[in-house]
Amino acid sequence: MLPLNVALVGAVAGGVWVVLGWKGIPMIASVPFGVDGQGLRTREGLKTLIVRRRLVVAAVLIFPTLTVGLMAVIPHQFVLTAFLVSGLLALVCLFRFVLSTCPRCDHYFFVANKLRSISRCQHCNLYLKVERAISNNRSTGSNTGKKHRS
Repeated sequence: MLPLNVALVGAVAGGVWVVLGWKGIPMIASVPFGVDGQGLRTREGLKTLIVRRRLVVAAVLIFPTLTVGLMAVIPHQFVLTAFLVSGLLALVCLFRFVLSTCPRCDHYFFVANKLRSISRCQHCNLYLKVERAISNNRSTGSNTGKKHRS
């Protein structure tokens, strides 16, 4: 093996160790900084999660299709590299979505060993749909910032 190949393998293994082993798997915030109030935090966080989900679907569909469309322009020896880069970009979008935190309980929205339902939080049962989550929040009596009529 060339020394450059060994160094590359070491750098990748070290990077994975730092990201996953040093402080655990990272949590990516789903609520923008400076948002106050539980109801507003929940609404903004759910909007962010929905946008990230749409971005994953778009990335999985668009990046490989774009690479196939550019095959006539890409030199033959770089076709595999182009597909790997497009797949890597789609994986980055996927990990950003999967590692997102729940806007209500600040745990992971998706739990790896409990992927029964990918439309609700596994800890607090917050649904990924904004309308359903807010109506569910009102029916359980949680404070959303609005007064309820009696």
